[in-house]
Amino acid sequence: MDDWPWADRALWALAHKPGDLLDPGGVAAGWSPATRRKTAAGYGRYLRWLEEHGELDPAAAPRDRVSRERLAAYLANLRRVNLGHTIQNRIQELGDAMRALAPDGDWRWILRAAARLRASTVPARDKRSRLRPVAELAALGYQLMKEAEADAGLSGLGRAALYRDGLIIAFLAAHLLRLRNLASLRIGLHLLEQGERQFLKIPAGETKAGRPYEAELSKELSQAMTHYLRRYRPVLLAARGRWHAPAGDALWISKDGSACSCITFENVIRRHTKKLGAKPLTPHLFRSCAATTIAAEAPRLVEIVPAILGHGSRATAERYYNLAGSLEATRAHSGVLAEIRQSVRSMSGGRKRRGRRRAADRSIDS
Repeated sequence: MDDWPWADRALWALAHKPGDLLDPGGVAAGWSPATRRKTAAGYGRYLRWLEEHGELDPAAAPRDRVSRERLAAYLANLRRVNLGHTIQNRIQELGDAMRALAPDGDWRWILRAAARLRASTVPARDKRSRLRPVAELAALGYQLMKEAEADAGLSGLGRAALYRDGLIIAFLAAHLLRLRNLASLRIGLHLLEQGERQFLKIPAGETKAGRPYEAELSKELSQAMTHYLRRYRPVLLAARGRWHAPAGDALWISKDGSACSCITFENVIRRHTKKLGAKPLTPHLFRSCAATTIAAEAPRLVEIVPAILGHGSRATAERYYNLAGSLEATRAHSGVLAEIRQSVRSMSGGRKRRGRRRAADRSIDS
């Protein structure tokens, strides 16, 4: 925002002015930090586009920068360089920015254009072929942690990093956080211990939907987390790689002793989910995996999906949060994971027993 025209910066600050009993405040006063960042970035892209085409007048008011003709030209440019919902997002961000910068104007025509784009857009990548049962992802995480404990060929740092990777995957299968929240978790602030129980508490101001997230870790996950905190996190903290920076109370630590970045999570999950025999996943796709798994395996609990995802739509979120807050919803989700994993283990055990019986029968017959 530092390179915005002065009038735009002043109006943006005014849009975020808090209200009181006598003054409702700015249009953006109630926006979450994530919404503010996203909208500002989208408006900044529009300003750069104007500048590149010689149409940015720094002295003009923000309301005079947007017209139907300019929007049509901007949309045409977006279609040349972007795909899928990215185009719709850019138009939505511009409409939201104008609501904040020029609240007395009627910008519904921009938002209606964004809605039409949303309805008609074909996703740039079909994610259905990439989705995996969320219990399979959880199982992968626990398997990686077992491998870290059992592989004598790993260095101490390698063992700690592999255990962390497995814990991240198992954790994300149970707690479907957005990447920014996952990366920003802090011990004592977001991850809290109460005796042998561990809880997640993320305040409303840090979530995209502006709703607090509260969850209790399952017994199995809590034990794995405690083991990581006591044994492996100190090993990672002691590392001093090229990009080292003090990690403080960050939960997730990289191999250079710094707090894990969003890119680290992307790389960890892509690398390990390749082992499932399908296209690698992104952290965000864990959310879709969980929603489809619940719908298929536990349809009785399908109404908890918006709660465990931190659904941002008020029209549906109120209905589902009345049914189950995030704490109750994540407990139910953990129960589903445990049921499916136990069922898979039982079927696997049954196949092994039948295989041994057939082998014994063949031995007797011979």
